Amino acid sequence: MLSRDVIEKTIINAAHQQGHSLSNRELLDIRTGVAATLAAKERHRQRMNAPAYQWKKPEPHR
Repeated sequence: MLSRDVIEKTIINAAHQQGHSLSNRELLDIRTGVAATLAAKERHRQRMNAPAYQWKKPEPHR
């Protein structure tokens, strides 16, 4: 899996190759977007690897 830094640098380099100059706000948006996407990917992986939920009837109080 690619690291966060590699993904960010690739997006920034692609923008520069297309002639875009990125402002600080756009750089922040790229960094936060990549971080949020990778975090969502990790949460999804954890959900997919979790054991299946099995409901158990509660024990009676007495």
